[in-house]
Amino acid sequence: MEFVKVAAYALVPMGIIFVIVNNIIPNNNHAKKAALLGIVLAGFMLLFGGAMIFDRYRFGTDVFKHYQYYLAIGALTLIFTSFIIFHIVMAVKQHHHLFSNTKRVNKDLSQYLYIVYRYGGMYYLKKEDKNGSDYYSGECVSFDRSNYFYDDAFTKYITKMHINIKDYSYIGQARLQSKKQTIFYCFLAELADEENIDHLERISPYEIVSLNMVDLHKTLIMHILVGESFNIEL
Repeated sequence: MEFVKVAAYALVPMGIIFVIVNNIIPNNNHAKKAALLGIVLAGFMLLFGGAMIFDRYRFGTDVFKHYQYYLAIGALTLIFTSFIIFHIVMAVKQHHHLFSNTKRVNKDLSQYLYIVYRYGGMYYLKKEDKNGSDYYSGECVSFDRSNYFYDDAFTKYITKMHINIKDYSYIGQARLQSKKQTIFYCFLAELADEENIDHLERISPYEIVSLNMVDLHKTLIMHILVGESFNIEL
């Protein structure tokens, strides 16, 4: 029973330390976050090791008989390792890398953000006049060559356009196979207000199915509205 109590006492402060460290690493690149958490964990391990050596030689403490040291180290390692594994899995799933080297960008690959906005139960789509008829689509934004990660590209675009986002979700991607491969990274963005979206049309969800759309845009928009993760080829 005493061991369980000490273990609990070790987990709580180590958990608080992790929350603090995790929150001061403002990076949405999962590969970088996993690497940074690994470096921080290694630093804490060295710190604990130094404390044990200091206690042994300064106060004569027999550190091998005090399992509290190992519980604290074990709790911290367990928490950090769990989240490092999580970020590694997410990095593989979302194709994140430690370095965004533009030389790795394939010139035969075009990448686009495809964004549908929502506010107050209404959706905001782009309207274009084609041959006298209105056609609708999500907002399609070509990647800047300096951006390798689609989530970074999304953040930069929203910031550049001064669009106030309350929350957003990456839903999935669609690939167009032709001589030049095209990938659309699809997002649903929850607006905090209606400022700076005058270039978009406010649409009721009940109207969307009856709007004029090119098949590609209809497919992407419907997948985004369903909200389930997807990875499709068209």
